[in-house]
Amino acid sequence: MIKLIKFGAHFGVPDPSPFVLKLETYLRLAKIDYAPIKGDVRKAPKGKFPILIDGDKTIADSQFCIDYLKETYGDPLNEGVSSLEKAHHHMLRLGLENETYFTMVAYRWLHENNSLTIRDAFFSKMGLPGKLIFKIVRKKIRRDVMGHGVLRHSWEEIDQLIKTDIDALETLLGDDPFFGGHEPKEIDCTTFAFIANMIVPDLASPFRDISRQSPTLIAYHNRMSEMVFADYKSSMIFEAKSS
Repeated sequence: MIKLIKFGAHFGVPDPSPFVLKLETYLRLAKIDYAPIKGDVRKAPKGKFPILIDGDKTIADSQFCIDYLKETYGDPLNEGVSSLEKAHHHMLRLGLENETYFTMVAYRWLHENNSLTIRDAFFSKMGLPGKLIFKIVRKKIRRDVMGHGVLRHSWEEIDQLIKTDIDALETLLGDDPFFGGHEPKEIDCTTFAFIANMIVPDLASPFRDISRQSPTLIAYHNRMSEMVFADYKSSMIFEAKSS
């Protein structure tokens, strides 16, 4: 059986990494049996999760994993998707993974409202060494986010980037039940992974505050959660609050 090496459930989602959740969503939508395994990211071949192990093959990077699964087990989630739609989906995925991701990381790891929550969630069981490891990891993340460019902005400017991203997601989804149209496609693995990580974790950020005010994104998130992660229903389904 295929093994999915991941961080594990935190903050109400099956995995707090959008990339891990993207791959796990693909495995479930494509109906590929797998065994989730909580791993040690320090031992990961690229220093990141997810990792897919299929027999003697080890694949790192969520998209490389999905490409491998499509080549090996078929491509059921792209049936009926035109070349133009695939190109649109590709650019949407890149936007989420190469900008939205870094603003999400900035708020989670580097904003003073969340950094201690992250430390306690991932490093508290390590005792005093955990605090040191957290400082080292946080320093590396700060360098990465600064190198990307997001951290060169003020928090107010980052907030505007986040709002623009969420507005774009609402517009792209429109009245369709899924980003793939009338049924979920490969692109929904990515969009759901990011939207779930915006809505569910109770971490202070515009991601949480804005997305939880969006009936469109809440309905999409709940629809996908019911379909794909019914075993996490108690923590995943978000009840919209009336204003």
